[in-house]
Amino acid sequence: MQLTLISTAFFLATLITAVPNPIHQITVSVTNDLTGAHASATVPSDGLARNLTSLFRGSAIDDHGAIVGTSAQLTQFTDRTRCFFQNYNHIIDLNGRGKTFVDLDGDKSKAVPVYLNGFNLQCPE
Repeated sequence: MQLTLISTAFFLATLITAVPNPIHQITVSVTNDLTGAHASATVPSDGLARNLTSLFRGSAIDDHGAIVGTSAQLTQFTDRTRCFFQNYNHIIDLNGRGKTFVDLDGDKSKAVPVYLNGFNLQCPE
């Protein structure tokens, strides 16, 4: 009887620890501070690269096919969220703990438009 209880407890403990982490939905807002235009896209935190052109096509930051922004912000996220925009070796990081807002060109003193068509968004959380 004791062996059965111990075996059952061990089996249940194994199941509990084997439960995968849920995939959260992450929302990123991109703004063009020069025009006031902004748009949001929601992606799962599964680590897959998603093309910004596809995510923001037809949105307020789509300027005749050019996706243009000056800043980005996480608007729906968890503390563990880690996302980044990537265009080859140009990487712009965001995270849910201390960097929920980024100036896309890296110069906080002025708003410089960045063309985002070649960028992907990845959120591996």
